[in-house]
Amino acid sequence: MKKVSKMLVVLLALVMALSISGCGGSDSGKDLVGTWSLDYDLADLLAGEMGEDFEGFSAPLMMSICFEFKEDNTFRMYGEPESFKTNYSAWLDEFLAFATEMMYTEFSNQGLDKDAADAAFQESYGSGITDYLRETFEAEVNVDDLLNEMATSGKYEAKGNKLYMAEEGTEIDKNAYDVFTVSGDSLKLELPSGADPSQGEILPGLEYPLEFKKAN
Repeated sequence: MKKVSKMLVVLLALVMALSISGCGGSDSGKDLVGTWSLDYDLADLLAGEMGEDFEGFSAPLMMSICFEFKEDNTFRMYGEPESFKTNYSAWLDEFLAFATEMMYTEFSNQGLDKDAADAAFQESYGSGITDYLRETFEAEVNVDDLLNEMATSGKYEAKGNKLYMAEEGTEIDKNAYDVFTVSGDSLKLELPSGADPSQGEILPGLEYPLEFKKAN
């Protein structure tokens, strides 16, 4: 369980790369004001972090990554909490079902069927396998803490179609920016012309151009 907990913390920290790399057509920063969201399925990233034991597990875990740009040229980046908590709960149910079956397989290799495995687990731990795994997992992973871990704020500048951003406590780097385009309720972020293509992938399954939708 500790490995999965660490994995989720790393995952949410990696998502912060969206805010500290310098993100960026409209010609006016005023068009950026508001909250924009992008839906990202964490499944590919999770699969890469869990290792071979979980190769057979595949379940979506959607997160809405939100950027709030304010008129005072400050921004906030965060994971939308309510939808993520709902999605995480559904993902955890599927993960625990898969992990429980893995444990049944291990017991079977020791000559115990499911009923015998349940009885042995109940005697040793005072609960069923799934309930024990859930309690252990939830003790290691606090969703509110994870969301707080990824939330960040800072300042931004928009010059022409270039968007510069800096996390709170750091200065804006004029050599780091994204090209932005606002069209109706869509915000598109692209790498600058001539940028190293290898910078295009932020996370598995999440790469430039990034397409955000206006939330409000």
